[in-house]
Amino acid sequence: MQHPHRHTPTLRLLLLLLLCSCSDPVFYSSVPSYPVQLQLNIWGEYNYFVQGSGFQTLCFTERRYETDFLGYAGLLLWIDMGDQYRAADLCCPHCLDRDAPVRVDGIYAVCDKCGEEYDLSFGVANPTKGISKEMLRRYTATFSNGRLTVSP
Repeated sequence: MQHPHRHTPTLRLLLLLLLCSCSDPVFYSSVPSYPVQLQLNIWGEYNYFVQGSGFQTLCFTERRYETDFLGYAGLLLWIDMGDQYRAADLCCPHCLDRDAPVRVDGIYAVCDKCGEEYDLSFGVANPTKGISKEMLRRYTATFSNGRLTVSP
């Protein structure tokens, strides 16, 4: 006869799965949350920024239209090595200086204040030097019918 309070391996596995499924899927960032909304006509105005043309970047630090919202320090858009559109805030999460946005140098976004380099090649913008403990604040980049939309 089994002890009534003893858990079976199946019950333990179910509890573990339940705990894992309750984790918060939201990405945490020290960069303050500011409105983000940008639409680009890739097949028209930005026809050079297309998937299949290799690693590319675009930076926006000033609004083009009243409907554009560029996050805290501006928007960095890029096509990564996996040929996916990506978006992140231009603010270094270590320095948090919106007046000193990161700049792109090859496959890195570089913060001139602290020297951190964020690797953009595979889409996650991870810090490479260990100065910053966070990746760049990411946004959603969705491509549909020739339009690239960036949203929170």
